[in-house]
Amino acid sequence: MRKICVYTSTRAEYGLLKNLIMEIDESFELQLQLLVSGSHLVLAQGMTIEEIHKDGFEEHTCVDIDLSDDSSKGICRSMGTAVTEYGKFFADNSPDIVVILGDRFEAFCCATAAQICRVPVAHIHGGETTQGVIDEAFRHCITKMAHLHFPSCEEYQNRIIQMGESPENVYNVGALGIENIKSLCLMTRGELEESIGFKLDKPFFLVTFHPVTLENNSAQEQLKELLSVLDLCSDYKIIFTSTNADTGGQVLNQIIAHYQKLHPDQCLFVQSLGYLRYLSAMKLCEAVIGNSSSGVLEAPALRVPTINIGDRQKGRIRMDSVIDCEPSKYSIQQALKSIYENTFQAKIRDMIIPFEKFDTSIRIKKILQHVGLTGILKKKFFDFVPEDNSKLKKRLLKRNKDKIL
Repeated sequence: MRKICVYTSTRAEYGLLKNLIMEIDESFELQLQLLVSGSHLVLAQGMTIEEIHKDGFEEHTCVDIDLSDDSSKGICRSMGTAVTEYGKFFADNSPDIVVILGDRFEAFCCATAAQICRVPVAHIHGGETTQGVIDEAFRHCITKMAHLHFPSCEEYQNRIIQMGESPENVYNVGALGIENIKSLCLMTRGELEESIGFKLDKPFFLVTFHPVTLENNSAQEQLKELLSVLDLCSDYKIIFTSTNADTGGQVLNQIIAHYQKLHPDQCLFVQSLGYLRYLSAMKLCEAVIGNSSSGVLEAPALRVPTINIGDRQKGRIRMDSVIDCEPSKYSIQQALKSIYENTFQAKIRDMIIPFEKFDTSIRIKKILQHVGLTGILKKKFFDFVPEDNSKLKKRLLKRNKDKIL
């Protein structure tokens, strides 16, 4: 049996990977190795390892990289620990492939250790851009260390090939998050209220605001601008979810927690909703507000408006349901007014989602089962010429005849 290691380090990325993990675990041709690390093991981030246990994945390996210090110095120390410990895991377990999703520093460390240990990397959600955060560089570094690529749409597929990756190993499979939306039975408002212990007797906003890691100390001021707008929204309730483990995240969480204490009947602050409750809240809310990638990927698939604040998601493909605004009180207020305009609501109804494909997790599983691994570590640079992509089309056409797709 081919051994497939799936790496997870955050609540968001685990929610995306869950269906794929289940497919691998149930396959007679694959053996699952689940490597759990990062914020899953941090109490302040919700100790989301418990979600993994509840889903029945008891056979896994936990690697604590100590994310207690979210300063630049502390994260560099955590990264050193991560590379060392992940390297030990690969040496002891010898996976045939490691699956890594996204762009975080923990994922970069996993790819780095895999590269040194000569373990092929399958990378999900490559080719995207997030120009406001350091994750932009990590994502592209992982792409260059990866051997199999699973981008979410054609534009991102082409960007990976432009980076010199062989078209035969770049599979446009769609987004796991969109597949999850279609496959999950989301909660009703009553079920969500009971689950979170918070009355949703008014329209509500779902707010997630992460650090902007390529800007110096601006995230705190941006968050305060957002809160000054929410001060004016007494007719709405607000569900806040905590930040991720980036530099400055702990300070933002403290600001949000203080704000919630000042407005206990209006606001709920949750470290982690879990993927089902999060998507359920997203479906039921008036708008997703903040700078999370879920606002530009999953929310459009649910036809829910997104107020995307600042540059954190700059460079990603935008759907018509996403309103970009400056991190200022006036700009956020104007964006909120826009979501109730008839023309905006009409555009949402008619949107085409480029990330939407059928059986994304099954397609990835089949590729992991059948793709040839002999010589895959010796990557060849593909010379892509944008002016004449006939060579690319020819190679993709030949690859797409494979029964895998």
